[in-house]
Amino acid sequence: MSVSRKPRRAGTCLVTGFCALLVGCGPPGAAPGHPAPAVPAGPAASGRTRALLLPYDRYELAPADVLTIESAEDALMVPCMRARGWTWKPLPRAADADPPNRSRYGVIEPDVAERYGYHQPPPPPGVARRTAAEHARNAELTQAEADAAFGRATEHPDSVGGCWKTAHDRLRRHVPASDHALLDELTLRSFDASLENSQVRRELALWNSCMKRSGFAYATPLDAADDSAWGKTRRPARREVLIATTDVRCKKSTGLVDEWRRAEAAWQQDFVDRHPKAFRALARAKEVWLHAARAALH
Repeated sequence: MSVSRKPRRAGTCLVTGFCALLVGCGPPGAAPGHPAPAVPAGPAASGRTRALLLPYDRYELAPADVLTIESAEDALMVPCMRARGWTWKPLPRAADADPPNRSRYGVIEPDVAERYGYHQPPPPPGVARRTAAEHARNAELTQAEADAAFGRATEHPDSVGGCWKTAHDRLRRHVPASDHALLDELTLRSFDASLENSQVRRELALWNSCMKRSGFAYATPLDAADDSAWGKTRRPARREVLIATTDVRCKKSTGLVDEWRRAEAAWQQDFVDRHPKAFRALARAKEVWLHAARAALH
């Protein structure tokens, strides 16, 4: 199973479904000896977004799974670093990771729209605390400690090694091979295919009419979220917030998100049904990896 994550659409919080978090991408945040930046916290995900489930979710690592694996890697680094003569402080666990499809259909939470418009909100409180702790820990590392933890990067700046690689390889030691390209294809195709669904197109037309009644002429939520004006400010302007909150209200009144999810779920399930062997392998790879991670945490 690959650990790549699909990026968000540039300039918006509307994504093709996946956070931009990388499993085991080395030490993000502050470099050794540099001050750790502040990490603001955003609202925890609503029950509405946690209920947005798709067949794909069974086979891909959710943000919560990623945190479990990273916590396991962190725990396994403790004895490895000790053997090299260093101490290693594991990060606090976070139990409020975003659900996998929180922003798949754009902003749908009123409080998020009111506070951030179409700007990307900060991570939930627990994730923010963990990220802040990671930045602070990394900022205190000497170069020798960083080399022991993540490998020397003098010749290969993008490489990651050291105790992190030892831990990462240990967790993946028994993970069977699987065709993650299928999931990549699903990521790219199922969202776009859902936009061609006749019922979704009808719901989008109703959403468009709802927005027009408030004076906003956007054809789809994607167009509203992709307005170039939003990328010109660090914080949402009053008009952006007004449009985003209207967007959320129109999604709710038309039932757009429910129909959109149903259409995409049907497309994904058909894809899974046509490739049963490949998806069994993907499910098994995820299961084995997470089992190893959970065992390392106990």
